[in-house]
Amino acid sequence: MTEPVRLAKRLAEILACSRREAEQYIEGGFVTVDGVVVEEPQFRVGSQSIVLSPDASLLALTPVTILLHKPAGYEASDPPGDSNASAGKTAARLLTAANHAPDDRSGIRPLKKHFTASELVTPLATAASGLVVFTGDWRVARKLREDARVLEHEVVVEVSGEIKPGGLERL
Repeated sequence: MTEPVRLAKRLAEILACSRREAEQYIEGGFVTVDGVVVEEPQFRVGSQSIVLSPDASLLALTPVTILLHKPAGYEASDPPGDSNASAGKTAARLLTAANHAPDDRSGIRPLKKHFTASELVTPLATAASGLVVFTGDWRVARKLREDARVLEHEVVVEVSGEIKPGGLERL
C-alpha cells in the first residue's frame, strides 16, 4: 500500500505536469478519484484510481452568475466574513450543488469554486424574499451596482388591517 499523498502531487506525477497545472485540473472538476469528482488539490490519495477527464482544460474557469430566490429569514446584505452573517442563516449558504436547478441549460457544471468565489451584488432585507444575484464576474457586478437606481424593482407588500391615508406612499 502506498503512503497517502496530496492529489495534486500524485496527478502531477501521473501527467508529468507541474503541480500548479494539476491543481487547475482538480479545481476545474476534471479529476475523479475512484469515480468521484474531487475538487480539492490537498485531498489525500493512496492507491485509488485517479482519472483525468478527456475534456480537461487548463483554461481559467469562466466566472458565473447565480440567481437565487432567497426565502424570508435569510440574511442577504452583510459582506462575507461579517459576524452577523456568520451567526445566522445566510443566503450564501443556499449556494450548493444540491440546490442547482435541474433544468439549467447553461451547460456549466457547478463547482465548489463557483459558489465560494461569488459575491452578493443585490442585497435584500432579511425579512423579505425575492431574487438575489451572486456573481464572480466583475462586469456583471459593476453593471448591477451602477444601474441599481434605474433598474425597475417590483415589491409585493402584505398588510394586515386598514391602510391609513398616505400609508401606501410611505411604503
